[in-house]
Amino acid sequence: MVILFNQIPNTMESLQAKKLREEWGAKPCDHPKLEKEYYADTHTLDYVCKQCGAEFNVLEMLEIRDNHRKKKKQVA
Repeated sequence: MVILFNQIPNTMESLQAKKLREEWGAKPCDHPKLEKEYYADTHTLDYVCKQCGAEFNVLEMLEIRDNHRKKKKQVA
């Protein structure tokens, strides 16, 4: 059974991320939602911001998620 990338929740095709980066430009982004990046139905081991398309490795992704959790705790 073949599952295409667009059928897997919380994923983004690398070409779609590239298009987002080009459209977003140099505007600032706090990267509110990160998704697994796929190329040819294979996870690239990177993550991309759903808003601006920026790419992050696993350690960067974990740091961003941790910073978002800390900000939510400060607000609460």
